[in-house]
Amino acid sequence: MAVWGLGVGIPFNAALWLGGEEFFFLGRYVAAPVVAVGYMGLVGVALDRGWFPAFLTHGLSAVGRTALSSYVLQNVLCMLACYGLGLGLAEHFADSGPWWVMGLWATVCVFLVAASTLWLRHFSHGPLESVQRRVLRR
Repeated sequence: MAVWGLGVGIPFNAALWLGGEEFFFLGRYVAAPVVAVGYMGLVGVALDRGWFPAFLTHGLSAVGRTALSSYVLQNVLCMLACYGLGLGLAEHFADSGPWWVMGLWATVCVFLVAASTLWLRHFSHGPLESVQRRVLRR
C-alpha cells in the first residue's frame, strides 16, 4: 500500500497540480485517494517496524477505541472554540492567517489523546460507543 500509493499517487498528484485548474477534480477525486492509501500503508509500515514511541501508539490506540466519541467531542470543542457561542476565535483571528487553526488542531488532538486514555482506564469503551453497543444489541 505504501509503495504503490505513494509511488504512484504523489507523482500523479504533482503532475495534475502542474497541469493547472482544469485537472483539479481529477487530482481531488482520483489522485488524492491514491495518496491516502499510500499514507495508510506508511502508517502500517511505521507501526510494524516500531518507528513510533510506545506512548504515541498507546494514545492513538485509545483514540481509535473511542473513535465515535472522539469525533463528536472534537466537533463540539472546535465549535465552542471557534464560534460566537463559545470563545469566538474564528472572528477574533480572522485576519491572522491559518496558524492559529493548526495550533487549535494540535491542542484538540492532545486533549483527545489524553481524555480517551484516561477514559479507557476506567471503562472498556467510549461513552458513545457504549450507547451504540447497547442500541445495536437489542
